[in-house]
Amino acid sequence: MSDTGANSFELTEVLADFAAQRPDSITEEAIESLVEHILRYERAEGRWTVAFQFTTDDEMQRLHLEFMGLDSPTDILTFPYDANDWGEAGTPVGSEEKGGDIVISVDRARDQAEEGNWTVADELLFLVCHGVLHLLAWDDTADEDRAKMLDRQRELLSAWSGHVL
Repeated sequence: MSDTGANSFELTEVLADFAAQRPDSITEEAIESLVEHILRYERAEGRWTVAFQFTTDDEMQRLHLEFMGLDSPTDILTFPYDANDWGEAGTPVGSEEKGGDIVISVDRARDQAEEGNWTVADELLFLVCHGVLHLLAWDDTADEDRAKMLDRQRELLSAWSGHVL
């Protein structure tokens, strides 16, 4: 899929905190490039800030319990800005800033990369894409929606990186 339309988004900031060991190719610059690509392809609008934390299973389990009530690690948690006040168009009500915080478990990514027979870097980028799509109001609670979201992630990453995942 090509990007043929004009976008009216501004990526004001992408932050990345690396609290866990990750592949050298997973840099703040690479993440920012991917986020910008996703926002462009998804025809995002407005001002965007996205913050990432790459962490361990132990920290992720703590956050999963605190915010979701589930006492287990998970691969990703997404915290949209003003998540309690979303308007019809999927935008925060009363806020000009769009985006959110995304926490990714590098430990889970290592396990999932092995299961998926691809690199840890590819899995981490897949999760970055997953989190940004959630910020764009993609939902994966139903099996059909999850399949569409995973297909879109592969499509976006392939167009960004030039190789098929």
